[in-house]
Amino acid sequence: MTRILPFGGVQMRARTLSRSLRAGLMASALTALGPVLTQAGEIDYPSYHWNEATYGGFLKELTAAYTAEHPDVTVKSTFMPFASYNDQMYIDITSGMPPDVLTALDPEFRRYVDADLLEPLDDYLAAAGISVDDFIAPEQLAMKDGHVYGIVFVANPRALFINKKMLDDAGLPLPTDLESFDKVVTSLRDPATQTFGLALTATSGAPSQQFLEYAPVFAAFGAKFFTEGKPTADTPEMIKALSWYKNLVDQGLVPKGSSFDVYRPMFVNGKVAMYAAGPFMGGVTAAGNEETYKNLVTMPLPLSDAGKPITVTNYLSIPKGAKNKDEAAALLMEMLKPQWQHRMVEIIKAIPGIKGMVPEDFAKQNPWFGTFADVASTAVSYAPEGAEQYGSEIINVIGPHMEAMLFGNVSPEETAKAMQEDLTALMAEKCPLPH
Repeated sequence: MTRILPFGGVQMRARTLSRSLRAGLMASALTALGPVLTQAGEIDYPSYHWNEATYGGFLKELTAAYTAEHPDVTVKSTFMPFASYNDQMYIDITSGMPPDVLTALDPEFRRYVDADLLEPLDDYLAAAGISVDDFIAPEQLAMKDGHVYGIVFVANPRALFINKKMLDDAGLPLPTDLESFDKVVTSLRDPATQTFGLALTATSGAPSQQFLEYAPVFAAFGAKFFTEGKPTADTPEMIKALSWYKNLVDQGLVPKGSSFDVYRPMFVNGKVAMYAAGPFMGGVTAAGNEETYKNLVTMPLPLSDAGKPITVTNYLSIPKGAKNKDEAAALLMEMLKPQWQHRMVEIIKAIPGIKGMVPEDFAKQNPWFGTFADVASTAVSYAPEGAEQYGSEIINVIGPHMEAMLFGNVSPEETAKAMQEDLTALMAEKCPLPH
């Protein structure tokens, strides 16, 4: 029988044992629930995950098993690129053509919650014997006025992946601070072989996509675009992070002009030594290159003592007006069964939505995962602190300023000042002071 450990991989204590007993009861409740919720219909489930080896591999296995058990239900698995997905979903949902299942990251998800565009899941969860306390901490973002409007699919706290062999071959130790980190970045840059010490986004367009990539680095410097709902884009920490980022791009030390769909494969294939990402990247590497995978080492980004790790959470929800909400809810409840939570860890290699679902043998066989398990308890959402519901608009304000700095000869100091002014103006528009 597989024993389950909490995030940190430590031996179970009494409270963890009671959690696993609850998991058994949960499994029984969910098994009994299936035939009650399931009705004939096609679940419209568009996502940017379907074509991925990790997320897509899990979803295909889950839906194949589920539809085999419930042959009167089908799943329409439409792939959409991440760069266009969020805007398209918002248009579809607000124009009365919603899908049955919506995938959303922290800021986009909160926008849907606050706009009252999602179905409450309270009754489905209650029937399945699941409470909010059974979920990991990011589930709190799904709560409003005592109701639950989504479930955590997976959480991806950010940390640094390192191909240790590349450092060993160059005689470089693992970085422990900014100075030693920068040494790896500069030492492993080889234009002749197009090899890089670090991958970091250095392209234009798709602001939300770019923000996901540089946000972990800025957080590691202690730079925050918002603090307690107020813009803080012009702090010394922010200017330091901006200066460091601009220098990397100016010096050609990261793959300039490339987005993550280019440099992630470069990391997998031994052309990049370091990359800050979520634990899903372990799954991507395992699927793509066994040699790189066996040389993986992970650590928190060692850029400053003021830094704090961030996490990116995938939420699943059912939009209001969904044609097949009961069928969609039944599929989501199936996903929360312990066996599928375990498979999620094994295939995607990320933190699942239900607490205590990381198999002990997985943690032992994949020691790199321990960093993510450790930081998961302290990592904060990458969404703007205290202004999560405006996250998409805030990121759209930040994006052009980043581009102007990286490619338009605008200084870090000017960039910080301009961002602060524009973000302050945005918040004045969103939250005007009473007269």
